[in-house]
Amino acid sequence: MRVTIKQIAEMAGVHRGTVDKVIHNRPGVSDEVRQRIRALLEEHHYEANPIGKALQMQNRELRIGVLLAEVDARPWLLKGMEEELENYRSFQVSLDPQVSPYADPETQVRQLRECREKKVSGILISPIHNPLVTEEIDLCQREGIPVVTVNLDAGGSHRLCYVGQNGFKAGEVAGRFLGEFLQGNGQVCVVTNSADKTRYYPLGTREEGFRSVMESAYPAIQVLPTRYCQEDPEIMKNVVRELLEEAPELNGILITCGCVPAACEVLRESGRRGIRLFCFERYPEFIPLLREGLITLTLDSGLEQQGRESLAVLLEALIYSRMPEERQKFSPIVPLVKESF
Repeated sequence: MRVTIKQIAEMAGVHRGTVDKVIHNRPGVSDEVRQRIRALLEEHHYEANPIGKALQMQNRELRIGVLLAEVDARPWLLKGMEEELENYRSFQVSLDPQVSPYADPETQVRQLRECREKKVSGILISPIHNPLVTEEIDLCQREGIPVVTVNLDAGGSHRLCYVGQNGFKAGEVAGRFLGEFLQGNGQVCVVTNSADKTRYYPLGTREEGFRSVMESAYPAIQVLPTRYCQEDPEIMKNVVRELLEEAPELNGILITCGCVPAACEVLRESGRRGIRLFCFERYPEFIPLLREGLITLTLDSGLEQQGRESLAVLLEALIYSRMPEERQKFSPIVPLVKESF
């Protein structure tokens, strides 16, 4: 028999109005009580009447703030969101995309505050790892504006759900493949985006996952000090040029961020063959680089699907009061080589 709001309220020791606020993500409930009620709702598989809820929402405008950093993944995430929006054409849903410079938490904080002031219905964000950003996300949640993080997560926040890759696990997979390609010997280097780790992945970073596998499974492979490109193609080119000059015995490069074509350009110009370059995602420009042998392997995480699923999670909560069963929805880790195309 389906549990009622009244029964949930009795189990939680609160008024039924408090349960209603939690179900509809409205303010006025402490975090401790909110978490207790959500646990009971999940335990007893509570679901509001979806048809009645949907009918109520058809006449209400839903404005979704989309806050994405200026990185390679941004247009693909947005493309997925726009595609998913077609499935909700019977509702009045609009997306308000905003861009922040790479590693600029101040801009993201300002954008989140503006979303609160505008009283948007919900927020999709690829957050920069910064306590001020996390604090603003929590303020949005407390004020009844659900937040779904996509592609990147905000560690320690009370966001509704994270949709994206398990970065640490993806790094482990990259480490296993590269270790096997090099038959357990050689010299490799990680090129990533920022020394201060302003971009955060759940459970850890790709670099951390990669290094854990190198240390435990391939101790004979020397991992050189990490290089940083700041998501800038020109900086990437300089980094790779310096790396090739300083490490004549280099066998492998793992790029955990963007600007991969810039790195491949330098490898092509150098004439150095036999360097295994590993990277992430399935951008169209990667296909010829795979076929040319400049990229050995890339690990796709389905950026468009992340965009679609993140919007679906948010709208299911807003329209039907369907909370995600899991707080983290990890995307697949799919290895691709030149024969994949």
